[in-house]
Amino acid sequence: MRVTYLTGERVYLRAMVEADKDVGIAWWPGPFLVNAARAEEWLKEEHKEFYTKRTHWYAIVRVADEAVIGSVELQDRDHRRGTVVFHMAPALAAADVLRADALRLVVPWVRDDLELMVLTLVCAADETETLAAARELGMDESVRLREFVARPGGRVDRVFMEMLNKPWRVEAADEALAQAETEAPHA
Repeated sequence: MRVTYLTGERVYLRAMVEADKDVGIAWWPGPFLVNAARAEEWLKEEHKEFYTKRTHWYAIVRVADEAVIGSVELQDRDHRRGTVVFHMAPALAAADVLRADALRLVVPWVRDDLELMVLTLVCAADETETLAAARELGMDESVRLREFVARPGGRVDRVFMEMLNKPWRVEAADEALAQAETEAPHA
């Protein structure tokens, strides 16, 4: 079930299948744990009208052992704007690194194959590897919600990173943006 363009060195993405119900804790989008019966019910409902839905789910699978370690939620609004949200296994030590690897697979696919005009990534400010990968892929921070995400030691900001696809860019605006970044680089 692997496709080349969604396969990286450490992770690959694939469609969610009913068998993923047994590892719902790794990919479940909610804040609380889920049992296999509820996960199966959700998967069946989600797959009912896959091609007409605006939100698509993909499993993040670790290449080394074929373990499902998370999911990618891709929301497609009017076939122009997309939003990507990752859900990773809560006890996964390398979640941030693996999430960044998955992002490096998602962005070129959404940008080049799906040709969405704007792609937005939603993540937490302490997901530094993911944010670095987003910047490396050409995304810019657009919104920061202060202390939005609860963590065991306190709260961190929720960050929205965005990228405008090249066919919709205006060259003069790109030059002005590059000049502004040169004069006042991001921290």
